Amino acid sequence: MKATLFRRGFLVVALTALVAVGAFLTVGLSALDAAYGKAGTASLASAASALAAAMPEDASVPGAAAAKWCAAIAAAGGYRATIVAPDGSVLADSEAEPGAMENHASRPEVAAALSGVVGSGRRESATLRKSFAYAAAPIAGGVKGALRLAVELPTLRAAMAGAREALAAASVALLAALIAVAAAFSRSVSRPIASLAAKTQAYGAPDAAADGGEVRALSDAIDSMTAEIAERARTAEEQGRRLTAILDAMPEAVLALDAELRLASANRAAAELFGLGEDAEGRSLLEVSRSSAVQALAALCRDSGEAASADIALYLPSERAFAATAAPILGSGGESRGLVLVMGEVTEIRRLERVRRDFVANVSHELRTPVQLVKGFAEALEDGALGDPETASRFVGMIGRNAERMEALISDLLALASLERGGRDGIEAARTLVAPILAAARDAVSAKADAAGIEIGVACDEGLEAVVNAGLLEQALVNLLDNAVKFSPRGSRVDAEARAVPGSEGGSLKIEVRDRGIGIPAADLGRIFERFYRVDKARSRDLGGTGLGLAIVRHIALAHGGAASVESWEGEGSTFTIVLPLEGPPRSGEAIKAGPAKA
Repeated sequence: MKATLFRRGFLVVALTALVAVGAFLTVGLSALDAAYGKAGTASLASAASALAAAMPEDASVPGAAAAKWCAAIAAAGGYRATIVAPDGSVLADSEAEPGAMENHASRPEVAAALSGVVGSGRRESATLRKSFAYAAAPIAGGVKGALRLAVELPTLRAAMAGAREALAAASVALLAALIAVAAAFSRSVSRPIASLAAKTQAYGAPDAAADGGEVRALSDAIDSMTAEIAERARTAEEQGRRLTAILDAMPEAVLALDAELRLASANRAAAELFGLGEDAEGRSLLEVSRSSAVQALAALCRDSGEAASADIALYLPSERAFAATAAPILGSGGESRGLVLVMGEVTEIRRLERVRRDFVANVSHELRTPVQLVKGFAEALEDGALGDPETASRFVGMIGRNAERMEALISDLLALASLERGGRDGIEAARTLVAPILAAARDAVSAKADAAGIEIGVACDEGLEAVVNAGLLEQALVNLLDNAVKFSPRGSRVDAEARAVPGSEGGSLKIEVRDRGIGIPAADLGRIFERFYRVDKARSRDLGGTGLGLAIVRHIALAHGGAASVESWEGEGSTFTIVLPLEGPPRSGEAIKAGPAKA
């Protein structure tokens, strides 16, 4: 196969060279023959003129003198000599009998000589049947006839044999040189093409047939490689789109960085987290994240060549916690080509972990005190206090109050558990008038309010309706009113107001409970809805609180698809707000996000 292209190229170039040299030789020989013939004819004409001028007078008439002169010319110059009379008849000839020869008046060279000028020509002799070159000149002393000289053309060509051989030898040498050049050129072209064809066959078309030679094999291999590259490009494009879709679907922020810790690419979560635009590529990580902790983690991963992890807090603008992991991208030689940084938000997880720890600690603390008191008073009764009716009565009363406290705590815990379970599974809700729910909540705490000299005012449109769970909403209002009464000074006023607020998706039900009590410090507003969180722990416990009332309020609001919030100023009072959708809680199966309460 490797010789095919060489052979074809060599044959084409060699044949071209052969044709060119043949043409050159043909034209050269023809030109040489023409030039030599012209020169011979001119020389023959000069000789004819010279001999005609020197011819004796008696040689121009028939007789022995004319024959002798022709013979002398033939012997001396090797020419055929002919003397022609003015009428064209032959007077003498060195090679033929004059009487047997035709009249030469019509011969071109003779006609020219008889007219007084030298003439020449080439043709076959009618007498000797041979090709001759002729030249005729007028005989001196008036036109007394013409002297014609002739030389046989083979003799002339023989004189040119040396020049012909030299020209032929030069042509053969030129042909050989051209053939050598053709071989070298064909080999120089065929070798790299054959090598390239072999390589492309091995890579792109190992089964390509070589019947058409290297060029055909190379063409087939290139076609195959082109198709394979197109297929690989399509596959790579699909994989790229698939990877992009996967990365964009991830909730974690993913950043790809180069070795200089400059942004190469980012998924949708990262773009939203850091507010990245289309011009973010190429910016430094520190500029993108605005966090020295993120920069330090990425630098550690790049410098060590190993994965690194850290918990990082970002302020965007509020504090958010992230679990960040950096993994290196290494080249084939182990050099750093960049890294991938993955940041998953764990703010809610950390909050829930803290809530869980606080919950366990608070439940343990809340139950320990009444349990210890019950145990202590029971032991005191066993040790003899039963013999003293007054002491025993006081101890039994203390045991009862602490049992009630534990019962209230357990009831609130069960209520919270029920609300959380209902939030996942959906609560039962129906279209209900709101004013009776506010009135029922007010009546539930009226005795405590009357004892403290506190007036409770209720404001609500009698026709206001909402899709709610009436029992849960009443419980939330009871908790809010009970807290307002507990922490309001004697003789003050507590107001509860409900109204519809226009908005999208049917509008909202907004309920506000406002007191003129001691207020809540700003530092505590963010945690007031957490389980067991108390602003004044001693006073709250003395007033019979379990620390779960506001947590229950928040969960009731969340179960309805709403939210609970508070605004407060120390020494001026607090306003608790519940906002619920008028058209009811989310349908069954819709998720309820229980984020931190708005303060």
